[in-house]
Amino acid sequence: MNDSKEFAHATELAASALRGLRQGRKGDNYAQLCAAVTSHLESISGLALYVACFSEVHDSLSQWRGYCPPSFGYSVGFDGDLLRPIAHEQGFELRPCIYDRELQKQAVKEWAREAVAVLESNFPLGADPVEHTRANCNTFLQKFVAFAPFMKDLSFRDEREWRLVGMVPSNDPRVDLRPGKSLLVPYVPVKLNSAAEKSPVWNICVGPTPHIELAMNSLSHLFQKVQLRNGVTRTMIPYRDW
Repeated sequence: MNDSKEFAHATELAASALRGLRQGRKGDNYAQLCAAVTSHLESISGLALYVACFSEVHDSLSQWRGYCPPSFGYSVGFDGDLLRPIAHEQGFELRPCIYDRELQKQAVKEWAREAVAVLESNFPLGADPVEHTRANCNTFLQKFVAFAPFMKDLSFRDEREWRLVGMVPSNDPRVDLRPGKSLLVPYVPVKLNSAAEKSPVWNICVGPTPHIELAMNSLSHLFQKVQLRNGVTRTMIPYRDW
């Protein structure tokens, strides 16, 4: 992620909610369970989460500048209603990012209350709260991961981002490596069924380039392999870097 605090944003909100639940309680089991859940949030950063990012803005100057080489870029548009079930079958969820701070706090508070309530309800008499939380942490951590990766800081709201998120174990045979700017990056391919009649690929938009017509014509070869339901379009932004 470009934002170095990407996932920390949600965990910080969760830690704050758990501190609120502990307020006024002096070391009883409930307070200790809250503290134990808080400590387990630190393990979230080590989970194998795979994310693909999209934007509702189909022709954005900041996106062309930020993600494409000079004078050479393409934007692939998807039909979300068709992409969602295809991705779900492969272990990924497609959802819009949540930028509203109050909605984020509400989701995190509900999660925190439920997690501690469940732990308290099946807490054995005389058990250690830390050990009990460790033995049952998978369930509430998975629920946290189901919504936390979709939370973004309000300063990024203009991107109007959607995300495809999956938690894939490192021993999954789909995991592969690609070169990044400074290290090898693990990734998981998603089969799009793009040759099918109901392909989730909506269109391809050619970005700013000095040879716009040639760039559009060269994409005609893709029609032999991919069903582009809305064809090839071009950027309408009068940006030039050549």
